[in-house]
Amino acid sequence: MAKRKLSESQRASIRKELAVLLRTSKTKAEALRAVAKKYGITTITARWYAKSLKGAAAPAAKPAKAAAPKAPAARNGTSAPGFGAAGRIVASVKAIAERTFTRARQAKGLIPQWQAYVSKQLSLRKAEKKVREELRSITEKAQALERRIKELTKR
Repeated sequence: MAKRKLSESQRASIRKELAVLLRTSKTKAEALRAVAKKYGITTITARWYAKSLKGAAAPAAKPAKAAAPKAPAARNGTSAPGFGAAGRIVASVKAIAERTFTRARQAKGLIPQWQAYVSKQLSLRKAEKKVREELRSITEKAQALERRIKELTKR
């Protein structure tokens, strides 16, 4: 079954609302989703309406940051165009180094807990050894007394 066609007034209101949302929303995707949900259209259709707007819906300009530009490295080892293979290798090495350093920091945080468990394990092993020795000596004494009782009751 085909979708119903929107009336001219609905299309005008979509364009009007979309223009406002594109200026006020954080991202274009949020604005498109909001309009699509409200009017029961797909986000692709909302994108078509956004393209049909006459430049008035340009998002507000964001203030430029004063910080120095960063090296364009992505998580997957790609870099900005113009850096070529060397840029991709540098980006890849940076990404790998960052993951490695993150894992090292996490391991460093676990070391005190691990040391506590190891020291507890050693103290329990000492206690276990002491208990085993005591058990062995008590067992020997009990067996000796049992033999002595049998000797005495034999006659």
